[in-house]
Amino acid sequence: YYNKVDLDITNKEWAKNLSFTECNLWFFPYCNNKHYIMICVNIKAERFEVLDSLRHKDFEKHYKPMAERVVQYAINYMKTQFADKTVRWERFTWFKLEKVTQPDQISCGMYVIRWMRHWEGKYNSALTKDWNMIDLINEERECLMLDIILDEENLERERIMKEATKYCNMKNKKKELKGRR
Repeated sequence: YYNKVDLDITNKEWAKNLSFTECNLWFFPYCNNKHYIMICVNIKAERFEVLDSLRHKDFEKHYKPMAERVVQYAINYMKTQFADKTVRWERFTWFKLEKVTQPDQISCGMYVIRWMRHWEGKYNSALTKDWNMIDLINEERECLMLDIILDEENLERERIMKEATKYCNMKNKKKELKGRR
């Protein structure tokens, strides 16, 4: 599967204006068989970090080959960006997060989003909340959904807001009718 994935971003139009010379953490979300993990290239700590909310025991067999491929493409691209900065890739080690286990089989994407927001190359206070509770994960889903819908750049924002208002008004009318019976 991973041999068919095109990860060469050096020729992509959207990547031409990117400048990563000041970045210490590069995030690469990756989906394998409907499960998302995060691969982070941590320049400062000289590590390739794999964040997996299910803590797969078969990492070496199923995830590491793709993680290594992602990392190799990242290294190739970063060599062009860090031309003036020496990064000793041969000194980098692999790190696998062992502190997180999601409570279900469907929340891995939410963990990846949370890691992209809060990961600093170590398990920090923003990640220590008891995220093993489904209620907290669902709350995060709702917040993310609202962030997307209410964002000023969302071209569908006004239409969605009108539909939501119409839906709420309809729901309230049904409650009123039900209460009169």
